[in-house]
Amino acid sequence: MSKFGEKYSMDDVAKGGAAFNALAAYLFGANDEGKIMEMTTPVATTSVGEMRFYLRKDRMNDGSIPQPLSKENEFNEQGAVKVVDVSPARLAVATFTGFVTEGEVSRQKDQLLSALALDGVEVDTPHGTKIQHVVFQYNPPYTIPIVRRNEIAISVRSEEDIESKNLSDEWKSDLNGDDGIQSNVEMDDDDDDIAPSDVE
Repeated sequence: MSKFGEKYSMDDVAKGGAAFNALAAYLFGANDEGKIMEMTTPVATTSVGEMRFYLRKDRMNDGSIPQPLSKENEFNEQGAVKVVDVSPARLAVATFTGFVTEGEVSRQKDQLLSALALDGVEVDTPHGTKIQHVVFQYNPPYTIPIVRRNEIAISVRSEEDIESKNLSDEWKSDLNGDDGIQSNVEMDDDDDDIAPSDVE
């Protein structure tokens, strides 16, 4: 794929295969213990350019996870493998078939966001930031498109999260500039509806 700081696309992931090969090599012995581990599904690709395999610690004989051989920060998906903990999240997921391309991911994401908006489900993303997504793929590369299982997932808030979060405080923080100075817009706790709007 790309080096750090360079642009990439889902099409690059599908065509290159470098990220997949680097991760597969790690599983099949390119680690500090020379341990061969089973490949798991799904394979995940994030909207920030990461490809992930998921390791099951309970499947390790001694409970430890071997470290990759490649040095970090020399390459991005073209070589570097890092073992990280992925924080739990509540995800809204849509399933689709076919090849995972940049255009198809964009279409599926738009449809999922529209469905969430219609159902009144709140996306778990800070105001003013880009909505991140994860694509899960479950099939080998040789699987024909019509029977492929793919999923696109977006983090959402539960009703408990919404009730416990003070949205007034969140909007106040959005009105602060980078220098921390409050803008001229005043917000009173007694205001009925001060939500941001797309309507000018």
